[in-house]
Amino acid sequence: MPERQSNRRGAATYTFTRVALDQLEDVEAMDATSDPQGQPTSASERRRAEWTERVERYARDAAPKTHSFAVALVGLLPPPAGAQVLDVATGTGLVAVEAARRAGPHGSVLATDFLSAWEPYVRETASAAGITNVMFASMTAEALALPDASFDVVYCQFGLMFVPEPIRALREMRRVLRPGGRIGISVWSVPEKVGLFLIQRIVAPALPPTTGEASPSPMSMGAPGLIEDMVAEAGFHDVVRHSVTIFHDIADPEIEWQQWCENFVMPDGGGLECLPAHLQQQLHDDVIAAFVSFLDGDTIRVPSEAILVTASR
Repeated sequence: MPERQSNRRGAATYTFTRVALDQLEDVEAMDATSDPQGQPTSASERRRAEWTERVERYARDAAPKTHSFAVALVGLLPPPAGAQVLDVATGTGLVAVEAARRAGPHGSVLATDFLSAWEPYVRETASAAGITNVMFASMTAEALALPDASFDVVYCQFGLMFVPEPIRALREMRRVLRPGGRIGISVWSVPEKVGLFLIQRIVAPALPPTTGEASPSPMSMGAPGLIEDMVAEAGFHDVVRHSVTIFHDIADPEIEWQQWCENFVMPDGGGLECLPAHLQQQLHDDVIAAFVSFLDGDTIRVPSEAILVTASR
C-alpha cells in the first residue's frame, strides 16, 4: 500500500515501495490460472495474454495516433498546480505525462494499468518529455489498491471499453477521488465516426465467426448517452459530454493496407490469406476507396471522433 508523505507545500503524495508493487502483482497473478501446458484458462488471464502479445505493436503503431486526444482530454480538464492525479488504464502513459506537465513539479501522477508490461513504456514516455513526477503501478481498474479520497483528478483514456466491469471501475475511481474531485473519461465514438478503425470496420463482417468469448470492441461505448449514463450510475454528478474530432493524414492507402494486413492475426492464428482470393481483393478495393473518400486536396485526412466526459465527485 502507498505510504502517505508530504511535499514542501504540504500536499499529500503517495510513494509506492517496490516491495508493495511486487506483492500487488503476485496477488493479481493468483487471480488467473493456467492449464499444465501453460495455456490461460480464466477470462482475466486470456485478456492479459492477448494484451501482452500486442503491447509492443500498440505502442509502436497505435499509441502515437492517440496523443492528440490525450492533450485534448487534459486540456479540457487540466489538473491544478500541485495536484495529485491518477491515470487509469494508462497504456504508454500519454495522459499521465500530459497531466504531470500541467500539475507541475509539486504535483504527482500515478499511472496504473492491469498489465505490468506497460511500465517501461510509461518510463520512456515520461523520459522523452523530461517529466519526472510520474510513477507506475500495476492494478486492475475494478480494484484500485489505493486509499479513499487520495486524488484530485482521475483520468481514463480509451481503456474503459476493455474493462470487464466498467461501472465497478468507475465507482473505484470515484472512491479514490477527494470530495469535489474531477474525472475525465475518453471513449471512441460510434464505428462510422472513427477513421482510425476504418480497415477493421470494413474487414470484420467478412471474417468467419469466432469461437468462445469475443474480445470487447474499442467502439462499444460510443452510442449517444451510454458513457454519460454509466458515469452518472457510478455516483458522479455534473456529467458533461464533449465530442472531439482529430484528423490523421494517410500518405499512401496501399501502404496503410499492407501494414494492417501484416499485423492482422485471426484468433486461430491465421491472416487474411485464409479468405478466398476474390474476397481479399474486394476488401482491399473497399478499403482503398474508403480512404480516398477523405481526399482533401493532395492529402488524405481521416477523421476520428472521441467522446470525452467530465464529471465531479
